[in-house]
Amino acid sequence: MAVHDAIYNPRDRGTINDPLPIFRQLQDEDPCHWCAPLKSWVFTRYADVRDVLLDEQISADRLTPYFASLPSDQRRGVMEVIKYLNTWVAFKDPPDHTRIRSLLNKVFTPGAIRNLRPSITDAVAQLLDPLRNVEAFDFVKEFAYPLPATVILTMLGLPLEDIERLHEWSAEMQPFIGGATTSTDKYARAEAGAIAMAEYFRAAIRERTSRPRDDMLTKLVACRENDDALTEDEVIGSAILFLFGGHETTTNLIGNGVRALLQHPNQGSELRAKPEHTKAAVEEILRFDGPTLASVRLVGTEHERHGRTLKCGDRVFVMIHGANHDQRIFDNPNVFDISRSPNPHLTFNYGIHFCLGAPLARLEGEIAIGEVLQRLPDLSLAADQYDYMDTMVMRGVWTMPVRQT
Repeated sequence: MAVHDAIYNPRDRGTINDPLPIFRQLQDEDPCHWCAPLKSWVFTRYADVRDVLLDEQISADRLTPYFASLPSDQRRGVMEVIKYLNTWVAFKDPPDHTRIRSLLNKVFTPGAIRNLRPSITDAVAQLLDPLRNVEAFDFVKEFAYPLPATVILTMLGLPLEDIERLHEWSAEMQPFIGGATTSTDKYARAEAGAIAMAEYFRAAIRERTSRPRDDMLTKLVACRENDDALTEDEVIGSAILFLFGGHETTTNLIGNGVRALLQHPNQGSELRAKPEHTKAAVEEILRFDGPTLASVRLVGTEHERHGRTLKCGDRVFVMIHGANHDQRIFDNPNVFDISRSPNPHLTFNYGIHFCLGAPLARLEGEIAIGEVLQRLPDLSLAADQYDYMDTMVMRGVWTMPVRQT
């Protein structure tokens, strides 16, 4: 028997904080679920999520048809944010995806990421050391946000003193990009944030054009100047993507990870005693309460799944968080086990859209979480419950008060 359509309500605060009970029920009873509040299909099983992410009948370009469907007055209100988001490789299908991804791969190289380890370690120490004797503080505000923001600004070659205004613009865009379900002004806010950020990066690009530096923004500009180049809008869009994706995902990874370790003190104690297991612990954090709730796609060709007809233009949500807790793949999926192996989670997506920044997020998570355990051994949570953001794509909390005894 299929689950009633109203069972999954993404606007419900209890469901936002803990969607797993509903995801488990959908996995068992209605794996291809029509969600009326979202007006979308919802997939929660691991195999379905992976298959949808690989399926060429299902498109990553959901912005172009969305923009085309808007009344003309509403289109004018989001023209700028759509223009730059539409350059993101995450919203592209081949062949555009192939072209942009190949150019970005020349900039975001494994070697460039590995070379960041010393600077990340230094940034972690500079942020954590002043907190060692602070009795109570907000972990997200004081550490989980400023660390990845500092790292990505350094990579792009941007002044660290610009961190606050870039954060403000990013926060304006976040409800729109993240698919907030209750924000009534997310379109106007996103448009304002995108315009401000684009102007900022356009000025920085002009400077790099006349005075190149040894930074990622200069390398993006160089891609623009080569054959088969990035356009100026694509450079701006990619810079916004690096900034937004580079700090939003990792902030939530670090915050969710430290919270999970504090909520499971036996696992925290084990990791503190065996820091060589930090890489495996980060993978379990990514699975157990990773920074990704869902990924969104659009049906390009009508087809059937689980006896349901998915029509061209239908929107699809693949619930990454649900897939990572599918008992068909993971033994005891609701157990937080930092020694779990294998751990084939889908947090960084799958197939051609596998997250470009995954190596950087993993490296930052490994260094940051390991150092938090060592440098702040008396850290504990200051609340019994933390409210998660109202977004369909990201998963994390805005604030995380902690204390030290």
